Amino acid sequence: MVLPGLFQTSAYTRAVMTGASNSDVEARVALRQGRREVLTREDGPHFTALILETALRNPIGGRAVLAEQLRQITDMAGWPNVTVQVIPMDLEIWHPAHAGAFILFEFASSRPIVHIEQYSSAVFLHEPEDGRAYQEAAGKLRQLAMSTAESTDLITRVAKEMENSR
Repeated sequence: MVLPGLFQTSAYTRAVMTGASNSDVEARVALRQGRREVLTREDGPHFTALILETALRNPIGGRAVLAEQLRQITDMAGWPNVTVQVIPMDLEIWHPAHAGAFILFEFASSRPIVHIEQYSSAVFLHEPEDGRAYQEAAGKLRQLAMSTAESTDLITRVAKEMENSR
């Protein structure tokens, strides 16, 4: 229901972290912005984001904040090591994204690791069967998602809607 942390603008991150102490929020914002730097390195990892369309339309922080956030995503979608695909909200089937957000880390020479954030905690899953299950889930979501071009077009349209409805 929230846009991926590596894509988040400072304003969107602050809006998502409402409720934490101000000093805590600023530290988290700085950390989140710093983590994005890994994607700008020449040898940076490939990052694929599968985003529910509903998250694109949820104006956390207000419409101006969301519009800026969506523009950031379309900019980053143009990076050579970033893939963005949107899962349409009008699918009439249950799919793995309904079970909650997850991050699947895949490595060339070791088993995958799954990271799941909850309200006040997070967990890493290291077991091979967990890795396989989440790889299958990610594969299913990629099949259901729009193409990268369709996804970028939709994100751009929603950003314009947000800008025009302020």
